Amino acid sequence: MKSQNEEKKYMPEISQKEINELRNSVKATSQRVIAENIERMKKTATNRPEEMQYFDEIANFVKREKEIRAAKENGKKVIGYMCLFAPTELILAADAIPVRVNSGWYDTSKLGDRIVPVEVCPVVRSTIGAKMIGLSPYLELSDALISVLTCDGMTKLGEILSDYKPVWSMSLPRVKDSDQSLRFWSEEIKAVKGQIEALTGNKITRKKLKSAIELTQKATKAFRRLQEIRKGSPVIMGRDAMLVNQTYMWDDIERWTEKTEALCDELEKRARQKIWACPPDTPRVMVTGTPMIWPDNWKLPTLIEEATPQGVLIADELCSSERILYDPVGVDEWSMDDMLNAIGERYLMASTCPCFTSEDGNEDRINWLLNKVKEWKINGVIYYVVRGCMLYAMEYTRVKKVLDRINVPVYYLDTEYTREDVGQMKTRVEAFLEMLTARIDI
Repeated sequence: MKSQNEEKKYMPEISQKEINELRNSVKATSQRVIAENIERMKKTATNRPEEMQYFDEIANFVKREKEIRAAKENGKKVIGYMCLFAPTELILAADAIPVRVNSGWYDTSKLGDRIVPVEVCPVVRSTIGAKMIGLSPYLELSDALISVLTCDGMTKLGEILSDYKPVWSMSLPRVKDSDQSLRFWSEEIKAVKGQIEALTGNKITRKKLKSAIELTQKATKAFRRLQEIRKGSPVIMGRDAMLVNQTYMWDDIERWTEKTEALCDELEKRARQKIWACPPDTPRVMVTGTPMIWPDNWKLPTLIEEATPQGVLIADELCSSERILYDPVGVDEWSMDDMLNAIGERYLMASTCPCFTSEDGNEDRINWLLNKVKEWKINGVIYYVVRGCMLYAMEYTRVKKVLDRINVPVYYLDTEYTREDVGQMKTRVEAFLEMLTARIDI
């Protein structure tokens, strides 16, 4: 762990008084936003599922923060990660706790402006700002961080955060569909395995790794069950489903799996009874693009489902939601080498991140989107980009061309990490939904 007196390469010196004042102010705003978001979700859905009460509680951070603090007092290590490429099975196999630490707070992005230019991705700036004032419980509780070098912003974010904590960088091949790339990535997996073992003091044995993989496989099964349920008429609003997806990133995995299965049981019962969360003819919207992180960066799902006319967020292609767990680790034989190879393949080959390039134009992502649109009967797609997120902004033209070919409307919606543009966004989202409603009525 970095010494408090050690000279920092990036982070400015801030007085403890200013840190405390800023943290208390932003935390109070955050708690209000969390309460407001949950209350609005309760009001929007008709007959909101009772099992959502559990996920509301986890979304408040307080319960899970207390649990992790208690675990640390008993000797457990916490390993934070900033991207879905981080192999959480290895963290679990070392008896450590994995938590995703990207910041979803708008206010802290302004603090990040003290270190990096405003042109930098606001998710990066917000995470820096959260660290500056010690706001994020999961970032603060982490003993080390895994930084996967997916883009320039994420690359420098890891370096900046190394002013405070050990940061393990994982280099990612830009072309994934080659034997050379997979061999390179396998070496990265083995290297981070050694770092995890050194930090925790726990050897990752074949038995422990098998148990960790089986744990995440069960979670994946519940996760996919929830997404499949959403294919039919809406029995759960999109914001609720997205909240379930996101809480996986910091909740106890075994408990999350049990609660998600219970939610699915309730939703399947509602489907048989035709108890809908909103009218079945509500325009079905899919969102793709920049990740949306709870709690502040929830404005687009809210606008879609509170609009006039109303839409329902029926699916997404976000690394903060439906891409989290959709693909399981597939193991043929439970040897250590086979399990490590399976983990490497799962995190590299199954990814649809636009950080990859290939001769065929990253067809994996295109195929994912097309399958979702067809199987989930999507009426329209909103392509969401926070200003500064170059990867997703540059990919839009490719996605629009493909969706135009199958006559599915797609709308490019760019925004900042701020509440100030909600009114303008509302006008744009409602205009798109009016067009979708008119197409449905024809």
